[in-house]
Amino acid sequence: VLPIVLWGRRAPTHCISTLLLMEDVPMIVTGCHDGQICLWDLSGDLEINPRALLFGHTASITCLSKA
Repeated sequence: VLPIVLWGRRAPTHCISTLLLMEDVPMIVTGCHDGQICLWDLSGDLEINPRALLFGHTASITCLSKA
């Protein structure tokens, strides 16, 4: 499965307002002031690669927690 994301002439901004480092999986979750949440894969040599960008509202993400 290959996720594809499309946007207009400019890529969306991602001004990070909160960060969650997962303990059980090598992943970082970031929330931004524009209401987006981004999932990042973290490799063994500390390389960070984007996995998914989730959006749907415009409220600032101020807190992230594991459910």
